[in-house]
Amino acid sequence: MREDFQFLLRSQRIAGEPLRLRKRIESRNCGPGDLPPTRVYPAMADAVVAVCGVKGDIMSSVREAVLAAGGLEEIERGQSVMIKPNMCGPAIGGRAPGRITTSPELLRAVIRLCKERGARVTVGDRSMFATELAFRTTGFARVCREEMVEGLPWTRSEYVWFKPGRRHWSRGFRVAKALLDADHFINLPLLKNHWVQTADFTCCLKAMVGAVMPLDRYMEGPDALHTPNISEKVAELNLVRKPTINIVDALSIAVRGGPDGLVNGLWVDANLVMASKDRVACDTVALATLRRFGEENGVKLPYVDKKVWDQAQIYYGAELGLGQADPSRIKIEDLGVPNFDQVRAAWREQAKKT
Repeated sequence: MREDFQFLLRSQRIAGEPLRLRKRIESRNCGPGDLPPTRVYPAMADAVVAVCGVKGDIMSSVREAVLAAGGLEEIERGQSVMIKPNMCGPAIGGRAPGRITTSPELLRAVIRLCKERGARVTVGDRSMFATELAFRTTGFARVCREEMVEGLPWTRSEYVWFKPGRRHWSRGFRVAKALLDADHFINLPLLKNHWVQTADFTCCLKAMVGAVMPLDRYMEGPDALHTPNISEKVAELNLVRKPTINIVDALSIAVRGGPDGLVNGLWVDANLVMASKDRVACDTVALATLRRFGEENGVKLPYVDKKVWDQAQIYYGAELGLGQADPSRIKIEDLGVPNFDQVRAAWREQAKKT
């Protein structure tokens, strides 16, 4: 925990550069918004998104969703797998009724699937602060001990520079080397709304913020992350690495108050698990699910009214070649989801003409 709080003083600073913390904070609300979509996407494979209703045993539900999404055949015996849950901060415990981090039992199920493949598993992520505390209070450290796999909060990882070379991040940013070194990367995001700027939601794409050095999330000037064009910057973060598979925790969804849940949070028990090898396609279905439950519970936030295909994370991610945003190229596998026709209806709503 101490190491994280010292980033303002030493551990994350770039040698020879002043911190200029005030300038970094002032940059949060500056700059233009997202550019409109081109709807011009590079050639990409068709995508499958599996959605499974969890009725009892989470292990069987995760297994079913993963198999329907294409399985884990890419993982060979002896290879290393980095599993990245969502660990945005320490567990909030009794301060709110829901979770803000990936379910430790979903993490356990994915660890076991990887071990069945004979893989060497490591679990890691990094919060904005208090990462070591978060790793313990979320239950991730306990699950790693019980399943006898390595737990590696990325405060203990080296970092290397990465430059996307697109619209943003002109200087680049530092990314956890532990994520890059693994043979496979499995993304375990938690679906929830996100109130910061125009982000609107957190799922597969937004989860990659955890791979970035926390100080670099607060760049000075136009490369600051938390600006009106945050969604475009989130999409570019995903150029760092493609996940082998994305497995989404949609068991309990924060439809209001996300990502931290501390202000006016509202959770809905959706009891769903999603899986896909395409992170953009997976986010389209996840976002339609969030819209359905948000609207059903009277939430008045922009993500409820905005079409899935008009979200900048979605269309810019597809423009970058990260995954499919053409609904005719996405197959949804409904694995026993109650009232899934409502989610499908939200997903099918047409995007605005451009």
